[in-house]
Amino acid sequence: MTYSKKTRTAAGVATAATLLMAGVSSTAFASGRVSAQGDGIELGAEFTDRIPARSTGGTIIPVTVTGGTVGATPQAFSAMRVTARVGGKSAQVTYVDETHLKVVAPATTSATAVTMQLTRRGTAGPESAATVAYYPGIVAVTPARISSLGGTLVTVNGTGFLGVDPDDPQAVTFGDAAATSVTVVSATKITAVAPAGTNGTAVVKVKSTGGASEANGSSKVNYRAALGIDTTAAPTAKASGGPLLLTITGGKAGGDIKEFNAERIGVLAGKKALSTTWVDETHLKVVMPPMTTDTAALTITHDTIAGEPSDVSIAPVVTSLSAKTDTIAGGTRVAVRVAGASAGDSTGFKFGDNAAVCAKQGSGATLVFQCTVPPASQGGPVAVTFTSGTGKASRFTAAAMFSYTEN
Repeated sequence: MTYSKKTRTAAGVATAATLLMAGVSSTAFASGRVSAQGDGIELGAEFTDRIPARSTGGTIIPVTVTGGTVGATPQAFSAMRVTARVGGKSAQVTYVDETHLKVVAPATTSATAVTMQLTRRGTAGPESAATVAYYPGIVAVTPARISSLGGTLVTVNGTGFLGVDPDDPQAVTFGDAAATSVTVVSATKITAVAPAGTNGTAVVKVKSTGGASEANGSSKVNYRAALGIDTTAAPTAKASGGPLLLTITGGKAGGDIKEFNAERIGVLAGKKALSTTWVDETHLKVVMPPMTTDTAALTITHDTIAGEPSDVSIAPVVTSLSAKTDTIAGGTRVAVRVAGASAGDSTGFKFGDNAAVCAKQGSGATLVFQCTVPPASQGGPVAVTFTSGTGKASRFTAAAMFSYTEN
């Protein structure tokens, strides 16, 4: 087909008219900025600077378009193939009107401040002057209970952690206190050494250049005071077992039984959990099991946090007498059962101040000392005593009570 000058001019006018309808200026057309790849219009994006965005994505960012329009109708917008990138990642775009969009921030592994860029028909606009401030997210903190003394290695799981500077003193905080050490393991994992804290709940936060994580039910730890036992008064338990009153140090056991139960305080003898009863805010009563040692290491646990073990004394005791009385002349045979360390090697049996001759029979559960009651100078109650095989003097108990009569 042959085109005349007039024909070519008419075609150019028609093309220009078509471009104008699509939003392309005649100036752009005349300058040659229109190509098969784009229409030459560079769209800019304006929005609130440092608008906060979740690193998991999904934050909606209201955007004002500059440098051109995105169409007078949703259909025209669709024809213009407008796209957006946030921090270099593709983002979902929703039409509002010819100069306004909603951009959905995509997920990121690095919670930092990033720019936005719009593209129209393949032509990329300038990066935004404003930034999208991605902040880290926390989904779990383990362990959830830590010692108030600090030093516990805590694992924080979440999102956007590659944007965290471990050398930043505020990178990870427990309440108002900074972690003493921070290691960024991956985009979803940080390990941190907890600082010392006070008994109670502390919010854990992770901070990046984009902002700090939000508090939620999964971003907390419970500081628990590491409780100990006051041994200055030499608490002593019977080798046969039974109740023992303990004075606690390092914190309180609660002002009443309800608070005590909420604090979840218990006592261990080695690995064995003891029956523990609240007495007042500084005292507990435990039921000791039978012991065959001179001391026992007791540990107070506070909501699973163990304090330092403390040794309490274990006293050898008489557990039973086959006869409870005799005349001052003595001579009755009495089976004396005892408990304590090296009980089978016990010596020095006395009825009051009167030494008795005793012979060991059996062992273990059948151990008994057959004693001949020694004579006494006067009647009245006395205690049967002995010395354990480790050289420890027995402690008085009601089971050791014996009585002399005048006849």
